[in-house]
Amino acid sequence: MNWNSLNKIILSSNNIILSTHVNPDGDGIGSELGMYYYLKDIGKKCTIINVSKTPIFLDFIDPEDIIEVWDDSIHLDFMKNVDLAIIFDIGDYKRLESIYKNIEKNQIYSVSIDHHPYDADFFDLALVDTNYPATGHMVWDFLQYNKCKNLNTIQATALYAALITDTGSFRYNSTNPACHLMASHLLECGVNPYDVYESIYERRSKQQLSLLSKSIDKLNFYFNDIVCGSIITKKMQEESGANSSHVEGFTDFFRSVNKVQIAFCIIEQEKNIRINFRSRGKYVINDVAKKFGGGGHKLAAGATITGKSSTKIKDEILKYLKRKI
Repeated sequence: MNWNSLNKIILSSNNIILSTHVNPDGDGIGSELGMYYYLKDIGKKCTIINVSKTPIFLDFIDPEDIIEVWDDSIHLDFMKNVDLAIIFDIGDYKRLESIYKNIEKNQIYSVSIDHHPYDADFFDLALVDTNYPATGHMVWDFLQYNKCKNLNTIQATALYAALITDTGSFRYNSTNPACHLMASHLLECGVNPYDVYESIYERRSKQQLSLLSKSIDKLNFYFNDIVCGSIITKKMQEESGANSSHVEGFTDFFRSVNKVQIAFCIIEQEKNIRINFRSRGKYVINDVAKKFGGGGHKLAAGATITGKSSTKIKDEILKYLKRKI
């Protein structure tokens, strides 16, 4: 990876923003924070701005409340003075929503650091390598290139969260020896692994359990039980006292059902509809996500859609999946 090019760009920049995709996950947020503290340490003016709030189960990663949420009244003017945007884990630049539009409008030099396939010319510099198991691993690699051995605990914890969320706590086949070297270093920097795991995977609220129960009731099976899926409506969320962020982990849970190879969730949100896909490995599903303008990994992907009903989206998903089965 050409980290020297990134170093030169950072050193010549005065006002840097960091961001990740809409509905951010552990890898995107962890990568942002891992880079943020490095940039502050070398004296750079840096701001993290995301278009969506940090999910509740990930708020522990940002104890200093660094991350800002996009607000037209504040950030439209702010972006006029930004000279570098570093974007993490994006897959498709359109998942930046308002931020990519303002990068274009203000002609801000943009860099993508990502381990998803890259097929667009939006970024001025694309540091993309699909062999990395997580974008957070790439950020850690960049820090090692710059001889950053003593990371602060917040920074190390953020990168550890990025690593475990995108490797399934080292269960996925993308896990390699370098992952454990990274984990070893982060533990030396003060990470408490159970605290991170507990915060991400063992903080289920009553509202989330209620929503999961309703989602299971609406779970349907297709193609001889090879595929299952659930539509999680706004009404279901309201009745549970929950919101779309509480759906985290549902698709993985549905995939665990015996015989199921592919699981999907269709989640109604305030202004759009989100789809999550998960596969056990026999079938690739990021190509289906691309049909809806999304993307992701071969076995874990998603998309955000406007202008279609949940039922219409479900019918289209089944049509695409039928061609695979």
